Amino acid sequence: MKKITVISLVFLAMVLLSSSISAALLSEEAIDAIKSEGFLANVDDGYLTYAEFKELVAAAFPGKENLISGDGFVTRSDFIVSLVEVLGLQGEAAKFDEVRTMAFDEDQVPEPAIGAFSLAFQSNRQLMTYRYGHILQPEEPITREEAAHAVYMALNPPQQGGRAVTAVTADAPGFNTLFTSAGLVWTLNNIIGDGYIGTNQDGYYHPRMIRRMPTLENGLMQINSDGTMSITYELRSGMKWHDGQPVTANDAKFQWEVMTSGAPVTSSYYEHNVNEVEIHDDLTFTIHLDDVVGNAEFGSSGYAYYFGWFQLPEHKFKDAFEEAKNSGNWDSFVDFVNQNPIMTGPYKFKEYREGERIVIEAFEDYFMGRPNIDEIVIRIVPDSDVVFASTLAGEIDFGRYTLTLQQSLQLERERPELFETYYTPNVAVDMVFLNFNDPDNLAEPHPIFGDPRVRQAILMALDRDRLNQIVYFELADPAHTWITPLHSMREALDGATEYSYDPNGAQELLAEAGWEMNPQGFLEKDGRVFEFTLAGMAGSREQEIASQLIQAMLRQVGISVKVDLKPAQVVWANVMPYREFDALLSGWGYGISCEALNYWHTSSIPSEANSWGGTNYAGWANQENDEIIEKAARELDPEKKAELYREHFALWTHYLPVLPLYSAPTPHFAKADIKSFNSGYDNGLGWIIYNWYFQQ
Repeated sequence: MKKITVISLVFLAMVLLSSSISAALLSEEAIDAIKSEGFLANVDDGYLTYAEFKELVAAAFPGKENLISGDGFVTRSDFIVSLVEVLGLQGEAAKFDEVRTMAFDEDQVPEPAIGAFSLAFQSNRQLMTYRYGHILQPEEPITREEAAHAVYMALNPPQQGGRAVTAVTADAPGFNTLFTSAGLVWTLNNIIGDGYIGTNQDGYYHPRMIRRMPTLENGLMQINSDGTMSITYELRSGMKWHDGQPVTANDAKFQWEVMTSGAPVTSSYYEHNVNEVEIHDDLTFTIHLDDVVGNAEFGSSGYAYYFGWFQLPEHKFKDAFEEAKNSGNWDSFVDFVNQNPIMTGPYKFKEYREGERIVIEAFEDYFMGRPNIDEIVIRIVPDSDVVFASTLAGEIDFGRYTLTLQQSLQLERERPELFETYYTPNVAVDMVFLNFNDPDNLAEPHPIFGDPRVRQAILMALDRDRLNQIVYFELADPAHTWITPLHSMREALDGATEYSYDPNGAQELLAEAGWEMNPQGFLEKDGRVFEFTLAGMAGSREQEIASQLIQAMLRQVGISVKVDLKPAQVVWANVMPYREFDALLSGWGYGISCEALNYWHTSSIPSEANSWGGTNYAGWANQENDEIIEKAARELDPEKKAELYREHFALWTHYLPVLPLYSAPTPHFAKADIKSFNSGYDNGLGWIIYNWYFQQ
């Protein structure tokens, strides 16, 4: 078989297609290689004709062009079926009795193309790519670029073998997020675990362990006449636990029983709303909920789209669970689960040396194909400077949250021949929380921030472009509300008011609110100088610089700001929950499907009544907003839900409980010889890690 010479480093880029196609993740390396070989006269986002397809096959696979026939444009289904025939892989494709692509619309694949599409997305093939929204569009024409990628991968299939090393600064207290929520545990479970639903790098949901995502339209989600709700899940066939036992619907029911038994799980609010799990057969089950719940299709508490109810195989843990439930002593059961992670993901647990490393190995029976890289080593290195030095020295192969943004830029400058550096869009927003209440007496309104015109003016006085330039090296994206375009309610962002940098307009608003400049050059009202304290976290380069810039910018409009940076632990344990601040500079993170109800309802204001556990740290209490987000949380119709969120964003950006600044990217890096590398914000390193491979 002819081999194309590799001529550039891989970079997974978003290639904009026509309005009917949107975009797809394609390899620039593949496109450049096909161009350089002259296999196609044009390699662009135009549709591939049958004449061009025949020309491409004749150039890449001489003698096989007679297998290509047809007129007009080639659909993606016809293309992959024909390419599989050209490659002589019909027998391998015939082994798939159901489609396995993880695409949102994979149920639209025509029956004759099921095997070809499934084979195309296996880890050892990677012939096809997803289009924007994580879809296949099987009956739409294929583009020349997509065809170039497919032929390149057919000529240069992924290679198996090798060990990839990453590093983290904190050890894991256990190995199952069901009982511990530490950061490294999430990272590990994203690689060794799997779940009903996943998210791609753009924040779009897609099926993983299930064949279809439940919706009202496909009948897998139902609203019953008595106001209850039922959701049916159809598992993929042939999936296995890491010990080789088959995955069944009974495993899901068993985990639900554990999570509602009184066992000390990290979260179980969703499970306690489920009154029955009905088993239909080994691969199909229905859950019945007491009430209609928004995002109920995710099927579990917390980060459901990661794991669902597939972290506890019944055959492994049932006896230990029954013993713990009967005795009331959960400690031994929790320890047994935490130290024996048997899951369903692409890698399985191999070795743990406390304080030193975790080793995981490729799972041979993973349903999307055996991972190409044999082992992943997670080194535990408490000193972040040592991690960075090891990376510069080439001892670390890849990382997510491993380096700071500044270190990532330095890596990009100093080792461009060794590493590719990526800056992934983030859901987290840097914000300034403005307290609606007096921090010295939360029963009283704040003496300055009660007027929405004042809050609007402060935001208008901040030059966020300048902040981005200095703090985040111009890599951050501006934020206008508490979510970014990665959130599932991205379509409702047009309801938000956007405030531009306008110091003159800010002064006019402040004057309307009754603030006048005194002889000392500071605003004053009723004998009170406009002065407040901006709290933040010490030890953070970004917060130290940003707080100083904010202080200087607000001084230009007559506002006096005192900066008070405290240790992070103090901020998280005291300042935020007890609302001990006038203003607070902090980051804000969430899951891409998190509801506004969880954060911006009056009941979410931290108080003694909720044991200071709420997340509405600014103390925004607005009955109209409460009613809107309560409805939104129950609404299942996407268009109606988006309209409610537009109303919420309109209110939110009028009252501005916090001032949104920007969303900084998540820095990732990987050695240039790791191909198919990709990592998104909300899906961890587990996102397509089975596709990564070393190119020798």
